[in-house]
Amino acid sequence: MQINKPILDKQIDKATEYLDEKKNAKAEKFLSKIVLTEPTNDEAWLLLGIAKRRLGELDKAIDCFKAATEYNSSKEEAWGLLTITYLDKGNIEMAKKAIAIAGRLNPNNTKIQFLRHTLVQSYIKHGPFF
Repeated sequence: MQINKPILDKQIDKATEYLDEKKNAKAEKFLSKIVLTEPTNDEAWLLLGIAKRRLGELDKAIDCFKAATEYNSSKEEAWGLLTITYLDKGNIEMAKKAIAIAGRLNPNNTKIQFLRHTLVQSYIKHGPFF
């Protein structure tokens, strides 16, 4: 059963509020319910990935960020967080692969192209961003 757009927007706003307040477990629970009813909602997947990442569930966060990019291949934040999460797990090759795919899928997106050229190298040189 899909949620109508105004209700879904309010739920996404509420989840964002939970994340802003660092109520990550609450956000994770809330967003898990949203993706069950709205499995193609890229924003819900992105936010769920952020919650899972903050909770230390990096593999599950990767799955969420992948879902977000599958449903919206131009979702810059999801590509960036997917890449960084791979890096945090020590998987440089997968990080390079993810951001390269983002670049191929978005050849005219200057932000993604910038990330493609700098993100992995900056992380390797300077360490974790968060």
